[in-house]
Amino acid sequence: MPETLEKPLLLLVDGHSLAFRSFYAFSKGGEGGLATKDGRPTSVTYGFLKALLDNSKGLKPEGVAIAFDTAEPTFRHQADANYKAHRDVAPEVFFQDLDQLQTILRERLKLPLCLAPGYEADDVLGTLANRAAGSGWRVRILSGDRDLFQLVDDQRDIAVLYMGGGPYAKSSGPTLINEAGVVAKLGVMPNKVVDLKALTGDSSDNIPGVKGVGPKTAINLLKENNDLDGVYRVLEEVEAEGPKASRGAVKGALKGKLSADRDNAYLSRHLAEILVDIPLPEEPVLELGPVDGEGLEEQLQDLELNSLVRQIPSFVATFSSGGLTANAHLLEEATAKKAKGAPSKAGVAESGEAGTDPAATGVTSPSTRPELAPQVVSTREQLQSLMQQLMGCTNPSEPVAVDTETTDLNPFKAQLVGIGVCWGAGLSDLAYIPVGHTDPALTQLPLEVVLEQLAPWLSSPSHPKALQNAKYDRLILLRHGLVLGGVVMDTLLADYLRDAAAKHSLDGMAERDYGITPTLFSDLVGKAKDGKASCFAEVPSDQAALYCAMDVHLTRRLAIDLRQQLQASGEQLTNLLDQVELPLEPVLALMEATGIRIDLSYLDTLSKEMGETLTRLEADAKQAAGVDFNLASPKQLGELLFETLGLDRKKSRRTKTGYSTDATVLDKLADDHPVVPLVLEHRVLSKLKSTYVDALPQLVEAETGRVHTDFNQAVTATGRLSSSNPNLQNIPVRTEYSRRIRKAFLPQEHWTLLSADYSQIELRILTHLSGEEVLQQAYRDGDDVHALTARLLLEKDDVSADERRLGKTINFGVIYGMGAQRFARETGVSQTDAKEFLSKYRERYPKVFAFLELQERLALSRGYVETIMGRRRPFHFDRNGLGRLLGKDPFEIDLDVARRGGMEAQQLRAAANAPIQGSSADIIKLAMIQLQAALQQHSLPARLLLQVHDELVLEVEPSALDDVKALVVSTMEKAVELSVPLVAETGVGSNWMEAK
Repeated sequence: MPETLEKPLLLLVDGHSLAFRSFYAFSKGGEGGLATKDGRPTSVTYGFLKALLDNSKGLKPEGVAIAFDTAEPTFRHQADANYKAHRDVAPEVFFQDLDQLQTILRERLKLPLCLAPGYEADDVLGTLANRAAGSGWRVRILSGDRDLFQLVDDQRDIAVLYMGGGPYAKSSGPTLINEAGVVAKLGVMPNKVVDLKALTGDSSDNIPGVKGVGPKTAINLLKENNDLDGVYRVLEEVEAEGPKASRGAVKGALKGKLSADRDNAYLSRHLAEILVDIPLPEEPVLELGPVDGEGLEEQLQDLELNSLVRQIPSFVATFSSGGLTANAHLLEEATAKKAKGAPSKAGVAESGEAGTDPAATGVTSPSTRPELAPQVVSTREQLQSLMQQLMGCTNPSEPVAVDTETTDLNPFKAQLVGIGVCWGAGLSDLAYIPVGHTDPALTQLPLEVVLEQLAPWLSSPSHPKALQNAKYDRLILLRHGLVLGGVVMDTLLADYLRDAAAKHSLDGMAERDYGITPTLFSDLVGKAKDGKASCFAEVPSDQAALYCAMDVHLTRRLAIDLRQQLQASGEQLTNLLDQVELPLEPVLALMEATGIRIDLSYLDTLSKEMGETLTRLEADAKQAAGVDFNLASPKQLGELLFETLGLDRKKSRRTKTGYSTDATVLDKLADDHPVVPLVLEHRVLSKLKSTYVDALPQLVEAETGRVHTDFNQAVTATGRLSSSNPNLQNIPVRTEYSRRIRKAFLPQEHWTLLSADYSQIELRILTHLSGEEVLQQAYRDGDDVHALTARLLLEKDDVSADERRLGKTINFGVIYGMGAQRFARETGVSQTDAKEFLSKYRERYPKVFAFLELQERLALSRGYVETIMGRRRPFHFDRNGLGRLLGKDPFEIDLDVARRGGMEAQQLRAAANAPIQGSSADIIKLAMIQLQAALQQHSLPARLLLQVHDELVLEVEPSALDDVKALVVSTMEKAVELSVPLVAETGVGSNWMEAK
């Protein structure tokens, strides 16, 4: 569609779409990301502003408005409890970053931010586009969301600028989508997009659609029958004509699918439709106003986004009314500063020095990227010479950096391609040894020869080495029979201790610490049509040598600098690295290499049994209700409960499609009618079956019959380990079927499983840290702490099992910031009683609350809290909000005021809990290190398999079970010395369920 000059152009921006794309463009799975030197996240701010500017320059809009979602549920969530329910909440750093971005957009660029409680950003965009088009604007909507294609209208000059080609808009710009573009991408006109989604559903939003209907079928149905109503009119006619009748595409099995999912189809259309006339809290001023150039410069400098500072003239020209002419003075000032090379107000150096914009464009000048000259080792003489060089490097403060290049990220499938080393600061103190490149013209030594020569040095504990993510290289070498020794630095782990919230990748640290953007793996390996190798073995040796040389050069440089930085922060962080994280790495590598055996036949049987149970539950529910209904249809279930059965409507919320039947509502109704518990049980069982029972067999390695999970050492903010591929730490245990899933985990044949779990470790840690004497004495005396709490709160000498459970709930709930409302819900007491219990708890255990509140104050005043061993969890509050309290006396901070913000209140609860969770993580890590050493020392036939929060799982040869059990308990209980005893409890069985 050709652009015209007759009408002014309005640019509407899908704020959350662009913000999330920016966030995940600079992080791996939402972890890490860009940040300032003091740890403030900048991924969202940088990516959003860069994409906004890049995509606005050519448009020259005369008006701009940006729509964001609110934190409140929308009418769609009320219509369907499953809507977007599978999506994880974004990490805290996303919201911190978003806050500072919105400040810049609103206060510096003077752009209106539009939000509407109860609605989504899409509805805001639809309403603004509709009203603007009716008022004489040309409308362009910048987004990466195809849902907005339904707003495209050639006649009204509304089009979408679709950012579908990458994590955020690239320099070539987004694709302009008009009506023809919608048809080309989706197969239907814009006004039929919502009907298409009604039929096909949308897994990204949990919109169900009609099961078994794909895009091709849906497009044919709509071509023949115009819209969803037309499809179902034809279906009704066909059904009336008899079972063999058909018409067009409505025939065969499709008839049954359409009939069975009629309610889901209409629910899906309701969920997918973007509203175009919602009430806005205030009408935005669409026309551009004057940009606050000086304020923008100051804020971008404070965030260390120097490349954006250099773009201030472009921001002013693009987003100011009058453009260049009206803002000439700002442009002159910015140009003059750039010409003089004036330092920023924050004292950050210009390009090429430490402190350069961490989100630099990805192109570094020769002055910032060192010109390395690695030696390519391809003869035995060169290899022997290199070995002499390496054997002479024994200074622990200047370790040799090592890196392996392979064909796969999975160490159990990867083939070794090359090995790189760096032993000095010189540009030629590097070597690359190719061993697996596919180029037949390349001269390279046989892998066996290289490993035989390097083995004495690689395995030597006397020759210090530094690696980035040493566990991966260790597993690669372990597959070739080599045990990596002498690792004195892992830069990934050291950076994790420096700031758990930062991006710990090598390129992330290089950009953040040195302003260097190294060549990325994706620059060399990708798609053949892009001129790239399909795997690293196909990369030319000269390019591979330079790539690997940069990695080891940066690793060695970071190894030295990071240790100095940790030492400058105090000996605790250095001790954590040397005594916990580095010794734990080889333990985790061995656990990953071992894996855990899975009983596939059992899972198959369990899946069939659960399927039969689901069928029975469905039949029982329909019998209890007295009518036939679809358990998966919120609309039908709501009508059944509140109209047919006449249950209390006050326990639900009314939505546009009926009554809410989410888990909260059903919990309230559980005792009101027999059908409700059956529906709840059906929901839980269905999720267990799909998420675990049917999914686990797909993750078993065929060669071993075992699952080899990844234990992630540098992911969580608290210091806990996490696991992935698959995640074995989130297998539930609350229901019979969820516990039975653990029965599928087996030891080596003819061995047994041993499980050891810390008893009440977090409550014991809280007791130790708070110094609460009543709890300390109870633990020393072996008293039942939960019964003690119940006796104190209820003021009675003896308590029942139910009353003890009340004490247990409040003991553990306090650790996680549980309030009166949640306590009342979990225990069944009234909110008045819940408030009274919490008040009494505070009176009985005043030091517990004093400790928790102190952590909140410390997070605000110094920006971090610490575990028993000194592990730090950083908290980065918005400088325009609670960030202003940084450096204040912690005891002068009014916590009631600080807790008023929703996101900030969550951060403060996390701050109170972090020393407890983090200390628990440190303790079990120490226990694992000590236990592995003891098992090897005594040559006991036992292997560590899993670590799940406070639990360790081992496989043990039965004849050694008593010795191993005693060793495990002793090691865990003596891992650290607290003011209260640590207690480890064990279980033994032929599978994990029995052992647990």
